[in-house]
Amino acid sequence: MNPEEYKPREYRTEYEEIDVTNYIKVIRKRKRLILGLFLVVVIAAGVYSFSAPKVYKIETTLEVGKIGGQIIEEPGQIVEKIKNDVYGISVREKLKTTASEYPEIKVENPEDTGLVIIEIKSSQPELAKNILEEINSLILEEHQEKIENKKELIEKDIERLKTKTNSLEEEKKNLEAKVEALEQTLLYYQTPGSQFALFDTKEKLENKKQEIEDLYLRINSSQRSLEDIRFTGVVKNPTISESPVAPNPLLNIVIASALGIFIGVFLAFGKEWWEKSKV
Repeated sequence: MNPEEYKPREYRTEYEEIDVTNYIKVIRKRKRLILGLFLVVVIAAGVYSFSAPKVYKIETTLEVGKIGGQIIEEPGQIVEKIKNDVYGISVREKLKTTASEYPEIKVENPEDTGLVIIEIKSSQPELAKNILEEINSLILEEHQEKIENKKELIEKDIERLKTKTNSLEEEKKNLEAKVEALEQTLLYYQTPGSQFALFDTKEKLENKKQEIEDLYLRINSSQRSLEDIRFTGVVKNPTISESPVAPNPLLNIVIASALGIFIGVFLAFGKEWWEKSKV
């Protein structure tokens, strides 16, 4: 059983009130310490907030293009390339900046989209803006080259298919002529062999026609791919936020106020305990 349960209710309430009163007495006794610490921390937070370099957010958005309905490059792959600093060396050389000046870059690909959002938070917004512009240029150049290579492959494939189609057209004409000759022959002289030859030639002719039709479908599909090109583009140019995103003076002062009171109260009780323990 808890001994506290045997104490009269009046006694327990009086004891608790005395205990709380002691806390209040300590706080009142050490109010200068608490208030002093509170003011020091708040002033320090205010000085830091208003003297620290202003940090701005610079953001740009790309949309990855497609050719023939196929995406030029997976957005996730672009995200990994930026994270792994694939473009960093070229950008630093172009802008003549050092690795220590090069800011951290945040990049993401919203789910189920072809968008790539690139963001920098920096106290040097113009440099950050130039960096994003250079990254955009490098990605656009890469994708332009990919499109040109893809177009070249498709055009070569179309030419190959057309050449093959022309050859098959000649074969079809020969088969049509052979069918006509066999049909003329069978008007005057029919044998099992000539009848089989006619049947076999007609079957070959139908197969050839089907093959030619399939090739034309492939040619048309490839030509539509050349017409259906959507280049990678900059949806949002690198833009500097109108106001700084850090430091936040109000938030810093609120946090500092709470921290100052907490530390002040903690030290006040610590000092009170120390003084009593020496007696």
